[in-house]
Amino acid sequence: MKTLLTGVALSTGLLVSAQNQAWTATDINGNTVDIAAIVNSGKTVLVDISAHWCGPCWAWHNSHIMNKLYHEFGPEGTGDLEIIWVDGDPASSMALLQGGSGSQGDWLADMPFTAIGPNGQGNTLANIYNINAYPTLFMHCPGSTSGVEIQRTATWEQFLTSWKNMCPAAFDNAVVDAHLLNLGDKEVCPGEHPYTDVFNQGSAALTSASIELLQNGNVIETKQWTGSIAPFQHSIVNFETTTITGDEDYTMNLIVPNDGHLAGNTDEGSFSLAPTAPVSLVSLQLKTDQYGSETTWKLFNSNGTVVAQDPPGNYGANTVYTYDWVLDPTECYTFKIYDQYGDGICCSYGNGYYRLRNTWGTANNFISGGQFGGEEDKGFMTPAMVSVEDHTSNGFRVWPNPTTGLLNMEFDANTLATVDVFNVLGERVMTNTFNASGIRVMDLSSLNNGVYYMNVLANGHTLTERITLSK
Repeated sequence: MKTLLTGVALSTGLLVSAQNQAWTATDINGNTVDIAAIVNSGKTVLVDISAHWCGPCWAWHNSHIMNKLYHEFGPEGTGDLEIIWVDGDPASSMALLQGGSGSQGDWLADMPFTAIGPNGQGNTLANIYNINAYPTLFMHCPGSTSGVEIQRTATWEQFLTSWKNMCPAAFDNAVVDAHLLNLGDKEVCPGEHPYTDVFNQGSAALTSASIELLQNGNVIETKQWTGSIAPFQHSIVNFETTTITGDEDYTMNLIVPNDGHLAGNTDEGSFSLAPTAPVSLVSLQLKTDQYGSETTWKLFNSNGTVVAQDPPGNYGANTVYTYDWVLDPTECYTFKIYDQYGDGICCSYGNGYYRLRNTWGTANNFISGGQFGGEEDKGFMTPAMVSVEDHTSNGFRVWPNPTTGLLNMEFDANTLATVDVFNVLGERVMTNTFNASGIRVMDLSSLNNGVYYMNVLANGHTLTERITLSK
């Protein structure tokens, strides 16, 4: 566990109760915050006591789990939750909260909930809660000024489960009670469909709903959904008759008969096209942080099938790993990386990263990252395989295919061309450079029978051809 108090790493697995915390304080905007008034209004209050200099606090902040909970269940969502963030350090100031020297960064840039800290207000609350580590979170159930410590989690769903178990009467829900979860900005592959995420806050399974898809205020599709979503679970629903061809903004509207609460039944979704890999030979370069054993990953194809994943065992600390993939052409892949602790792989405990890059020619990164919470997913397309006809139209031709060993290549123009041959494991098994027009020959007879991928780089253009060797 990664927790800090005055710069010293501590470890604790205990849940502690703090009694009689009927406090009032002044937030950064000069507003009076009265916790008794909030809990007595029927809301749960989550108090996060952090410090502006604290690395684990910054990692938790950047997981955006509290932002997600606030959006879904706060005043603009179901109205069940209030969140109060506290800088417990006695030196807290607006300059430090906005990323001044000595701070981890700008804490307020994307913070939608209440913040308390400067003028000793935050330190007073830290003393009231009698914390022994930063960050420490306390959950106040409706009607109770006695906060109970709640552990951070790797995902917002795990935190929701802890909240629900700790405060069984925390939700003002009905038997039928559904809403749409916020999607935010999403990347999809060309030809894919917009979608929404339906959350069931009711006490019974949700089995049907109508969901409208609107663009520019006009309904362009109505989805009559049927299925089964258990209480406090969620499910993706696709709009199959609408295809995304570029950057698109949509509004989704959920209609459920006898819905107990209409709050949260409308959401906005922005979709953009995922990047395309330069070639179908893709490499994952992964550098772990100091806690490499927390990191895992998977690569999914468009059917949701895992086509590659981290090997058995644990990763070492601060170590670089490289994996080469030969991927199918014109396919939509999703790379997902997970951190068990929920603080990503950068930058509080080392400068870890992941990079997806082409393994042929100049190794350019087309996707990279490292700062995330418990998980992050990135989609990408692979390019189409270039056909013989396409080769010909671009001044290049290759034959025969399949081949018994000798492969003819014809260049129409006088050019410098680099030809690499890869096996299905992504290993380069042969390379040649040609600086002339006309027909050139590569002899593959020394290779084993099977499928190979030939990549040609000429005049700044990349061509890929699948070659079958059958001697």
